[in-house]
Amino acid sequence: MPAWLVGIGLYFWGLFKLWITTLFVTPFRHGEMLWLLIPIWVTWFFAEFFQEKQGTSMGNAITNSVVVIWGSIDCTRHTVQLISEGVLTSIWSMIARFAIVAGILGYGIIIVILGLKGNKVIKYIGRVREVTYAFAIFAPVFYNAVPLTLNHIIAALLFFPLFYFFIELLDRYTPNPKAVVEDLKEHGGGEDTGFGKSGLGGDLGGDLGSGSDLGGLGGEKGGKDDFSDLKL
Repeated sequence: MPAWLVGIGLYFWGLFKLWITTLFVTPFRHGEMLWLLIPIWVTWFFAEFFQEKQGTSMGNAITNSVVVIWGSIDCTRHTVQLISEGVLTSIWSMIARFAIVAGILGYGIIIVILGLKGNKVIKYIGRVREVTYAFAIFAPVFYNAVPLTLNHIIAALLFFPLFYFFIELLDRYTPNPKAVVEDLKEHGGGEDTGFGKSGLGGDLGGDLGSGSDLGGLGGEKGGKDDFSDLKL
């Protein structure tokens, strides 16, 4: 096998180990983070498998935004604390951290604003798994448990689809809790839902396929106006 190919493989393996360690190992090495991360992970679990197993409502998405808004506030507090204690002295590191905080905070605020406007795109960008991931992957950086590097950012972006679709498969192949089954019955649904009926597939197909849902055009389908309600 060519040396360059081995080098690429080792690089991506290193990124994967960094990703796994950041999410699931580092928090247990720095107990202070657990006070914030445990409630977030527990909230994610119950919301994912009891509220969002069949997709996300707009109300859920707006509620989920609180996770990243509150998390960004806490990360700002901790960053300022590190600066005041003289632990964080690099100007570029400060700029990078505050830029990431601003991005996470802006993400949460955008979900709220679009939700107040009734824009259904938040059902796809505001799922609890997404907002949980956005905070959990960067929390160790702000708690000074891992350094902020380009590889960290690359790993966070590169392996997000792996995280997303792993959870999607769990949703697909695990039995629905009784609470979810009862909700489905109340709304005229059945117990057995395939991949196309839950999560991204079902929601996206149902919401983007209907002109009456998105454009308010009295049931018209197709055409450029199908996505009128997804415009910012």
